Amino acid sequence: MKKLFYFIIILIFGACSVTSEEGDETNYGTNEGTASSPVELTVGTAKSGSVGRSGYSFYKFTTSSGAGNYKLAMSSMSITDSYSSSSSVYTYIYSNSGYTTSSRWDTESCLTDCTLYFDYKNLDNNTSYYLRMGGYGAVSYSLTVSKGGSEGSAADPVVLTLGTAHSSGTIDNVNDGGWDRGYSYYKFTTSAADNYTLTMTNSDSLDCQLYSNSGFSSTVYYYSYNDCTAGTNLSEKFTGAASSGSNSGLSDNTTYYLRIDGELSSPKTTTYNITVAAEG
Repeated sequence: MKKLFYFIIILIFGACSVTSEEGDETNYGTNEGTASSPVELTVGTAKSGSVGRSGYSFYKFTTSSGAGNYKLAMSSMSITDSYSSSSSVYTYIYSNSGYTTSSRWDTESCLTDCTLYFDYKNLDNNTSYYLRMGGYGAVSYSLTVSKGGSEGSAADPVVLTLGTAHSSGTIDNVNDGGWDRGYSYYKFTTSAADNYTLTMTNSDSLDCQLYSNSGFSSTVYYYSYNDCTAGTNLSEKFTGAASSGSNSGLSDNTTYYLRIDGELSSPKTTTYNITVAAEG
């Protein structure tokens, strides 16, 4: 009787073991790169890649096309053994190779082929940025990083020559009322103490702000005298700081910083000419 009992127990455990082995057929996929050695993406060139349903894939790219916002296109996406109906991958972007929480500014996700703009944030020129991707299954894809529509950044604004039109101005023109807003950054240096005028040829609505510091800080300049009224074909007279009176003019031989702000509820790349000149 005891022999029969032990024989039955062996059969039960044997059956459980076989069932477990045969049922574990999940495709866990392949991760790429590491935090210390991320895969290099070349701006403008597609790169085939993958990420598994556990762990992460790590990438980096360098802003070789100039300061401005950059976008990540994900195409040819394929996922197996997914455990999410709303997303296939999620992507973090970081400003340093430590992949630290303090250096992360945005997270985006995709279910199918998509383009990520990372809040339309402007990146500095010739600077490396870092991506970490996770999968809701085993995912394969093609990645392409490319330049977006906005130009300049707070650290690398486009230089305007007084009285000369910058005829290739562009911006990813969007303001969704949340995190997503497009900006383009410029600077100019005054030739004399005077009022200065801004003229633009934008056919879509835009706005502008003028600052007296490279941090584009609103605590330095009061908007009541030096911001535009949002609209097409922007024009504005920059007259000086509110604390000095509305007609005091800008200071001589001083660098000022100009930000063009997106205004549309749906993203669109807007082009324009932009000119700053002394009133004289």
